[in-house]
Amino acid sequence: MTVMIAPISDKALDDNGKFRPTWIEYFSAVNRGDVGTTWNPTVSNLTSVGTPTITGVYYQNGGFTDFAVKIVPGTNTSSVLGTTTIALPFTVVADAAANVVSGVNVAQAAINSSGKLVYLPTWSVITVPITITGRVKS
Repeated sequence: MTVMIAPISDKALDDNGKFRPTWIEYFSAVNRGDVGTTWNPTVSNLTSVGTPTITGVYYQNGGFTDFAVKIVPGTNTSSVLGTTTIALPFTVVADAAANVVSGVNVAQAAINSSGKLVYLPTWSVITVPITITGRVKS
């Protein structure tokens, strides 16, 4: 994330009482927050037929990190509770839950803070994309 420094050497207001362009640019950047960081998640012990496409993104704001991982099966994927995990690339302060969504089905996953791992639930021969989302204290 790019950190912008306030342009304090420039007066904030012009002679008409309007913000100068440097300050408008600064306020716009502050308002945006974290625009997200993409990463290539490592999913351990995921059984798959065909090569799945696995993508991830996370956002860090206000001491929390929100993340999403999408698994698009080559043909199908399967997971085993307590065995299939996703390694997280950021700090996790406390254990938490995550949602696992496939079509209209929702299950929960467990996030282990000490190992920075998401433990996925069991699913078998799923042929549609699976999205895992969560929020952790970071």
